[in-house]
Amino acid sequence: MVRWLMNLSGEPAVVTLQNVGQVGPIEIQLVRSLGPLAQSVLVLGVTVLLGAVCLGLLPEYGRRVVETTQRSPVISVCIGVPSLAALGSLVYLGSLLAGSSVGVFFAIPLVSVGLAGLVLWTTLGFVALGGVLARRMGFENVSLWILVGGLCSGVTVFYPPIGIAVATLTASLGIGAGIRVVFSSGGVTNPEERVVPPANKI
Repeated sequence: MVRWLMNLSGEPAVVTLQNVGQVGPIEIQLVRSLGPLAQSVLVLGVTVLLGAVCLGLLPEYGRRVVETTQRSPVISVCIGVPSLAALGSLVYLGSLLAGSSVGVFFAIPLVSVGLAGLVLWTTLGFVALGGVLARRMGFENVSLWILVGGLCSGVTVFYPPIGIAVATLTASLGIGAGIRVVFSSGGVTNPEERVVPPANKI
């Protein structure tokens, strides 16, 4: 859909998806223009906020993903690496399809599913990492797990090569554990809430 707007000079301007897509690169440039400390604080705040939202909306599922990540990290990584590549491919394919007028209808669900999975499971992966460090210090509060996970994500900004490796590993852990929990319970809700068929009853 093309809408005609009046710019500051009084001339009509065409707003298309291509124009709207330019907002992303502008925001990335603004973030890059910030100093390392400001970027670290920004990443920390975003991680803490997303962690609180994810565990607030899906408390049972989020807790099980975190515990699965901590209990068997090797299996989670083995499942998470190809799954991370698949989700990244969905986002990349969606961005390519968004360049055409017809492909945008296919791009929206692809990008939405890919980004939703990446954001949710990567955030839970950082929460799990924070939980491991917090437990070593004797803290069992989930709120502290989120805060420590946010600190870990913020620190990675100072060393980009190491930060990329840590973020990739954390994303693989979270994605692998998230997929394992989904397939083991049949969804993201509490399996004890399912009444048909009754579990462990004759």
